[in-house]
Amino acid sequence: MVNRENARMTSDSKNQCHTPEWCPVAHEDRCNFGPPMPHFDRHRATGAASVIRCHRCGVGISRPPLSDVAFLYEDRTSQDFQQSRSRLTRGIKGIAFRRQARRLLEQIRRRPERVVDFGCGSGLFTQELAGLLPGSLVIGTDFHAAPPADLGDVRYQPMQATAELAGQNDLVLALHVLEHDDDPAALLARIVRFAKPGGRVVIEVPNVDCIWAGVFGRYWDAWYLPYHRVHFSRESLCRLVRQSGLTIELQADSCIPTMGRTVANLLGRRVSVIFLLFGIALHPVQWLGERLSMRPSALRIIARIPSP
Repeated sequence: MVNRENARMTSDSKNQCHTPEWCPVAHEDRCNFGPPMPHFDRHRATGAASVIRCHRCGVGISRPPLSDVAFLYEDRTSQDFQQSRSRLTRGIKGIAFRRQARRLLEQIRRRPERVVDFGCGSGLFTQELAGLLPGSLVIGTDFHAAPPADLGDVRYQPMQATAELAGQNDLVLALHVLEHDDDPAALLARIVRFAKPGGRVVIEVPNVDCIWAGVFGRYWDAWYLPYHRVHFSRESLCRLVRQSGLTIELQADSCIPTMGRTVANLLGRRVSVIFLLFGIALHPVQWLGERLSMRPSALRIIARIPSP
């Protein structure tokens, strides 16, 4: 999740409609962005936060730009690293992640022998996936030196010490990672290097066109500024993947739980186990709304590395 290069974005909150700007997907001045839409600054350290969207491919960009996002995550207090502080919370999350891991393996359709979970966050999903793959090597990686508490006994390597993993793995996961960087093309190129020829890369990001983004506006949890730097539409995500030299094998919709934190945002409250339970109660409504509208909360792509 660390941004490695200056994103070369120069617009500010005074952008006007149809202003051309550097595109984080195409890396060309082809996008026409609309006026900035005000949002909440969840970190309270970057000033006024907003999103501008392209009228062509639908990609959104968080403003102001950040040349390095590491400071947002250094203390592991963001919801990307939230440790399960109670047995109830951990049990609920464990069940949800186990179901997600099973669905992922069904979509892959083959058992991976070596897996890298790039940007493993709290580590709980990585641990649940490893539990479903006895005998396979599953490795979690992130930019912190120490492993996350919920990773358990699964192998962990900091991103700074992963050179030996390059080109060795038949499955690389980047689940809710690309949206955290101002330059997702450069980040994806770094992720792809972990996969061996013929291997697969799984990418999942929030969907900027989700039905709930329209219903709740800036209170929708998946906006999550300033942590989310790029907001993908289906078109912009597919374009990025293809431009990275990958072959798309499967596109799938995902329903990620956002209702609990969205309600907390509406009420101006901190997320707690109460809102976690509230989100579980509302999840059937969330799933049905996304299914009927065909506007899911997250987009998943399974892509293959070309064989030599």
